[in-house]
Amino acid sequence: MTDPGGSNATGGVQKALQGLRVLIIDDNKFSRSLLTTQLATYGIRTVFECSDGVEGLKCLQTEAVQLILLDYEMTPLNGAEFARLVRRDPSIRNPEIPIIMISGYSDLPHVREARNAGINEFLGKPVAAKTLYKRIAHTVLHPRPFVRTDAYVGPVHRAERAAPASDTGGGPSSASGPT
Repeated sequence: MTDPGGSNATGGVQKALQGLRVLIIDDNKFSRSLLTTQLATYGIRTVFECSDGVEGLKCLQTEAVQLILLDYEMTPLNGAEFARLVRRDPSIRNPEIPIIMISGYSDLPHVREARNAGINEFLGKPVAAKTLYKRIAHTVLHPRPFVRTDAYVGPVHRAERAAPASDTGGGPSSASGPT
């Protein structure tokens, strides 16, 4: 198997992706079909497709899904509302399931709302095959710690993960990392 970047996929990444069970939630049938086809090129064969968040919640009740690819603009639940429910609903089997939002609404307010709803990653449409592959592989192979507070339930934001564990009073942190 070759990754979209043109290099041979390593055995570990290939194995991790081949066994992955992915749920795609998008109200656009063409978008779902395109993502399903793209996932197949990565070796991902078990894909569940849902046209809205309510259908997606039902799927999560019956299927052992390991990754969610989610659109933002849908009814009756938008992607952020869906993510909040997944993160906080006690009936969901795995509230820590990785969620990657893929949306045409990639302006800062939408990205912030999605992040605050507990998604792991955000990609703007259209998304390049190589970008999607790398983001899925990174999300699955390098899970972030999970946080539960009254105000937020979801993965640690990258900027928070790079921050020092305690304040030493020495001014701004020199810690670096992805934001």
